[in-house]
Amino acid sequence: MIITFASSKGGVGKSTTCACIASALAMEGARVLLIDLDQNRTLDRWAKKAPIDGLTVAAIDPQKFGGFFRDAESSGDYDHICIDLPGSREVTLFKALARSDLVVIPAQASEPDLREALVVVSDIRDVGETTNRAIPYRLLLTKIYPLRTRVTDFAYQELARHGLPLFRTALVERSAYREMFLNGRPPTVSEAGKGAGQEITNLLAEIRSIVDASKADIRKAG
Repeated sequence: MIITFASSKGGVGKSTTCACIASALAMEGARVLLIDLDQNRTLDRWAKKAPIDGLTVAAIDPQKFGGFFRDAESSGDYDHICIDLPGSREVTLFKALARSDLVVIPAQASEPDLREALVVVSDIRDVGETTNRAIPYRLLLTKIYPLRTRVTDFAYQELARHGLPLFRTALVERSAYREMFLNGRPPTVSEAGKGAGQEITNLLAEIRSIVDASKADIRKAG
């Protein structure tokens, strides 16, 4: 699978989600490449604290992404590639979108985050039209309060109003997501089978289901 994590707004949990999914895949025994394109190199630093077998993290200059990605994909060295895009709109975004089996768009339940998520959705649709390919995507609500609030209700209403596909799984505001950048341990290790660890397990199951369904549709169309 090629999974891209995209947001034109910082602080939404994009890098966190990417690291969690990539590490969960590697811990299942897969060979995973995580491409860190974010200018802060957050995931590159995280990976050095507690290396995970099967997970390779490469911090790449966005201008070199195209060539690096082609070499990595054609090498046969990886079962999955996860791409953490920069928190801004640039040409790398469109290159990654065109190559993705699924685009994950993290957003908090706030009007500014949802507005920026709509911008990414528009870009995905534009790239899809250009490449004549439907690019699957889902919005992922992050940093959600455990109890529903009026803000959360607003977010769900807005998503429904715009007809935007949403993961059933939402990531609750939990200390495990912050602590992983201090000790290097992803939630599937620090909270295995519960809390944040269970959320990531559920999210990965949804990701697999979406990608498998998309590939099945492509085979039928072919």
